[in-house]
Amino acid sequence: MLKSFPSLKTFLLPTGVKEALGGCGIRTVRQVLCMRGHGRHRRLRVQALVLVAVVLVLLVGGYLIGRNLENDAVEPRAQMSEGFGQYKEWIHEDTKYYEKTGQTRLLVMGVDRDTSQPQSGYRDGGQADFLMVLVIDHDAREIRQLQIERDTMASFQTLGIFGDVMGRRVMQICLSHAYGRDQKACARNTLDAVSRYLDNLDIDLYMALNFDSVPIVNDMLGGVTVKLEDDFTFADPSMTKGSTVTLHGKLAETFVRSRMSVGDGTNASRQLRQRAWMSGAMDLFRSAIHDDASFGSKLIDALGDNMVSNVSQGRLVNELNRAWKYTVQPVEQIAGTYSIGDDGFVEYHTDPEDVANWVLDVCYRPAEQ
Repeated sequence: MLKSFPSLKTFLLPTGVKEALGGCGIRTVRQVLCMRGHGRHRRLRVQALVLVAVVLVLLVGGYLIGRNLENDAVEPRAQMSEGFGQYKEWIHEDTKYYEKTGQTRLLVMGVDRDTSQPQSGYRDGGQADFLMVLVIDHDAREIRQLQIERDTMASFQTLGIFGDVMGRRVMQICLSHAYGRDQKACARNTLDAVSRYLDNLDIDLYMALNFDSVPIVNDMLGGVTVKLEDDFTFADPSMTKGSTVTLHGKLAETFVRSRMSVGDGTNASRQLRQRAWMSGAMDLFRSAIHDDASFGSKLIDALGDNMVSNVSQGRLVNELNRAWKYTVQPVEQIAGTYSIGDDGFVEYHTDPEDVANWVLDVCYRPAEQ
């Protein structure tokens, strides 16, 4: 690609090179090559040639790096375009769609780690065992919920033990949270992974909570009542299969977090328990915020270091107070298939077309509307 550069002999020297030559009037490579004589001019000529060589290496290297970055970019599954004052446009299967306005998108992560403790490295952020995308549609006055299976195979950025970028890998999406210098960096890595998985959907906000936050929320709501579809007598003798119990304290965490020791030991079954707890918690939250408009603020204060987020408390409280009366649609999940990978771990594979259909249905509208 060097042929796209101007002739090297007429190439203007950068300002720094000209200054290094002591202001002797030399401006182009041709003038450097034509320098004659001994002593100072010879030294200047050698110095200039070295500096020119360095500049050219940097220019060519920068060009090649730029080309590699372009080649490594993730190709969208459909054509998207946008400009100032325009809706984000997506052409999918010859149909044009515009991104809906008036939506707030929030990624809620449940992190299997004590987030109040400092990390010991760049791969110690813990796993995001719970992933829920909330789309708050202020125009439709409804909330859509998409739970993403923790074992969903997705592409995300990985880091070496010293924080060096190791490139993108396709692994279980929960592992994306392990990589980062701190909990905010880890959360941003997971946010990026989820956004890319959902066809580069713009997600405004994130909240990453460790599982210690579950008892806090549960108890501030006065205890969440659930029906047990599995036996939990290992945690409490009264928690027999088929019984209805009101959870308090650590039992709430045990209910939503336990996996291997409960039922069939699958994450699919655990997700059903998490949804049951969230459904009960949502009803109690509506009642609490109806009785006390400051309840949302008190809840966030109580979470303290158990929560990491990119949104201010004021913004979050405003969103809660604005949306608490909206219709909350049932939790959804992209259909997929389970398999065991070569490493012996569970993998969940989804169809890109199913992902695109969900994004289009929830976050876009046909252009003709």
